[in-house]
Amino acid sequence: MKAVVIGAGVLGASVAYQLAKRGCDVTVLDKGIPGGAASAASFAWLNSCDKQPRTYHNLNAMSIDEWVVVARELRSSSWLHRDGNVHVANSPVDAEALLARVERLHSCGYAGVAMAPRELPRLDPVIRVRDDYELAAFFPGEGYITVPLLIHDLLGAAKEMGATLRDSTNVTELSTDGQRVTGAVVEGGERVVGDIVVLVAGAGIGALMAGQGVSVQTEGTPGVTVTTSPGASNLTTMLHLPGLSVRPDTGGRLVVRSAESDTHIDRSAWTLPDAEVQRLLEITAAGVTDLDPAQVRGERIQIAARPYPFDGLPVVGHWDGIGGLYVMTMHSGVTQGATMGRLAAEEITTGKASQLLEPFRPTRVIEATAKDVPYFDPYAIEGEKAPTSS
Repeated sequence: MKAVVIGAGVLGASVAYQLAKRGCDVTVLDKGIPGGAASAASFAWLNSCDKQPRTYHNLNAMSIDEWVVVARELRSSSWLHRDGNVHVANSPVDAEALLARVERLHSCGYAGVAMAPRELPRLDPVIRVRDDYELAAFFPGEGYITVPLLIHDLLGAAKEMGATLRDSTNVTELSTDGQRVTGAVVEGGERVVGDIVVLVAGAGIGALMAGQGVSVQTEGTPGVTVTTSPGASNLTTMLHLPGLSVRPDTGGRLVVRSAESDTHIDRSAWTLPDAEVQRLLEITAAGVTDLDPAQVRGERIQIAARPYPFDGLPVVGHWDGIGGLYVMTMHSGVTQGATMGRLAAEEITTGKASQLLEPFRPTRVIEATAKDVPYFDPYAIEGEKAPTSS
C-alpha cells in the first residue's frame, strides 16, 4: 500500500512511523521543516487533566503511557519527560474547582495529590510560594515532550523502514479521480500518488478540503510560546500558575506561555512585541525563585495557528463520501499522538474500524458544518481563563 502523509508534525510523524512499521510505502510531505508549524509552538503538555467526555479522557491517558512503548521501540527516550505537573489556585473559587477536579480524576484512576502551597518546595525547591496561593495539586503521571527530538526520532525510524520525507514541499491540492482522492499535487504541478492520503496538516486542513467542495474549519487562534536562553532556571517540573504556564527545557531553559500573551501577537508581522516577552519573563520570575528576568532573554519565540476542531475533540477517520482520504486533526496532538498514530495505521492497513475512535469520526464535523454549529472557546479546552481585554 502506498500512503501519502500530508503534514510532519507530531501526528504526521507518528502515523508515518506506524504505517512504515506495517510495511506501507510512505511518503511524507510538509510545506516547511518537520514540526515547524503548530508542533513547534505547542507547550507539549502530556496530560488528561479533566478532559471530557470520559472516552476522550481515556484516549489521552492511554496515549501518555503508550509514549513509553514508542520510546522502547525507538530505543530513545531523550524527548520524553514525565516529571509531573503542578497546578496552583489563587482564589477560593479556583481552589474549590481544583480540589473538585482532583476528586473527579480519582474516580477514574488518575493520580492527583492536593497539597497546601507551603509544601510546594518539597516537590521542587525553586517553586516560589506566594501569599495569594490558596491550593496546589500535583499530577505525578503528567509531563511534557521535547517535540523536535520526538519528530526527528519518529521520522528517522520511518525512513530506516523505507519511508520518504519531502520537506519544504507545499501541497496545493488533493488530486482526485471521480469521488476518490488519489494523491497530492505539490507546488509546480507534480502529482504524488498514493492508495491512501492521510491529511494531518493541522490548521491547513480547511484549505485543502475546500478543494474537495468541503467547508471545514480547523484553524484556531494563534498561540505563542517563548523559550528562554540557556541556564535560566533549575526547575524540574511543569507549573500551571495563575495566568502562566512554565516548564523546563534543555540546557536549563524554560518554555513559558499565557493566554494573555496570545492577545498581544502582532498578526501582520507574526511576532510578539519585546515588551510582552519581558512581561512573561517577569511574571515567570514571580513564580520561580532562581530566574532573573534582567539576565534572561527570549531565545525562541514560536507562533502558530493551532488546530482546533469545532468542538475541541479529535477528528479521526476516513472522510465520508470521499474515498482514499483519511483525516486526523486534534488539539492535544502531543498527548494523543502515540495512540492515535497506531490506531489510524491499524485502520488504514487492516480495514477494520477501531471502536476507540468511533466517538471522533468526521461524520460529526460534516453534520455540524451543515447545522452551522458555533465555534468553541479554545481557552476552555486548555483550562485557561480567557484573557481580559486591556
